[in-house]
Amino acid sequence: MADADVDSQIEYTGRYLVLLDQDDPKAGLDALTSGAGVASAEHVPSGASGIRALEEGGTVVLDDLGIAIVDTAPDQRSALEATVASTPSLISVEPERVLRAFTERTATRTGEYFDGYCDGYAHGVADLTGRVRGDGQPRAGVPQAAAPPPWDESQATWGLQAVLATETTLTGAGIGVAILDTGIDASHPDLAGRVVQSASFVPGETVDDGHGHGTHCAGTACGPKRPAAGPRYGVACEAGIFVGKVLNNRGRGPDGQILGGINWAIAQRSVRVISMSLGLPMALGDGYSRIYERAARRAMQRGIVMVAAAGNESRRPARIAPVGQPANCPSILAVGAVGPDFSIAPFSCGGLNPNGGGVDMVGPGVDVLSTWRGGGYRRLDGTSMATPHVAGLTALLWEQNPGASASQIVALLRAGTRNLALPVSDAGLGLAQAP
Repeated sequence: MADADVDSQIEYTGRYLVLLDQDDPKAGLDALTSGAGVASAEHVPSGASGIRALEEGGTVVLDDLGIAIVDTAPDQRSALEATVASTPSLISVEPERVLRAFTERTATRTGEYFDGYCDGYAHGVADLTGRVRGDGQPRAGVPQAAAPPPWDESQATWGLQAVLATETTLTGAGIGVAILDTGIDASHPDLAGRVVQSASFVPGETVDDGHGHGTHCAGTACGPKRPAAGPRYGVACEAGIFVGKVLNNRGRGPDGQILGGINWAIAQRSVRVISMSLGLPMALGDGYSRIYERAARRAMQRGIVMVAAAGNESRRPARIAPVGQPANCPSILAVGAVGPDFSIAPFSCGGLNPNGGGVDMVGPGVDVLSTWRGGGYRRLDGTSMATPHVAGLTALLWEQNPGASASQIVALLRAGTRNLALPVSDAGLGLAQAP
């Protein structure tokens, strides 16, 4: 994707994100005040939602993460950048941008889905053939996956069968999964009583899901073993659901809200997985955000694995877009999407940028059935749908290995993937599998 195309898709809020030296955050904040005229900060402690501070504006400091969200006037911005560049206790500065839910499209009619499915299959074959002949190489030395038989979804969705969630006795019991998204329909028959804790980071909106995306992702990660209707679709069927509403009812939210959700989630006692089916596009050559990498490293230190959607900007075979932010951070697992035939989804972003910009693994992301707002169900496509499959599988690994570190859980997840004979840049190590 050309830089101009990416720039046209990005919306800036006018605020800035400043990474503080955690050994001396006060010195950094003092420098912002004296050097850039930044107003006194509102501090948000670990575990607090901070929604009031975000709503009132000004400068907000997420103490546990060592990140300041700075509201500046246009004539202050050059002074802010100069102050950060000249102050050792200020590590970096980034403009705040608006992220969005990563859903490709809705498949509600059988005919519509299969038209798209055949398209995707053709694109996947063409892409794989071209890349094997060229630079892209499948993983070598591992038996290749056979093409799957037609899926019988009478008892469980094709995605659950593909990741072997139907073959394990693990349920995710005792493990908390934080879904940072558009909220949740907590009154849905399949999710009632499952939400352990929730918080909204969206000014003027409750945690109730007026969009549907967050409800869909929560269902895929943690839906029940025996739904009220239809086949089973949830991976970690007994995991605790923690909901941080960081995107509004239109599926959009600025960095400050997402970081506020992370700051809240890592302080919840039983949370061991954070699932983020959201992001923004990156251009070729773009690096990762040091802000999100700091947040991810802090989560890892607390025994929490962060999983994020790789993005849906590709239009294969004509164009492959790089993995988006924040999935492109080295300490966040980037999840791509495959279809029921195990080909890479035409929209799934690829690992084109270095230094953390790769795809780590893939999950089922085409024609994925899950819960929807209003008590119903819907089939969706997107790396957003693949991500909660992997989040649920991560919860199963935590249940199986309660004494492990976050890095050990990531290593187990990587080691257990199924090779799909796809280029590593598209599928990483392969399809995530249940332990």
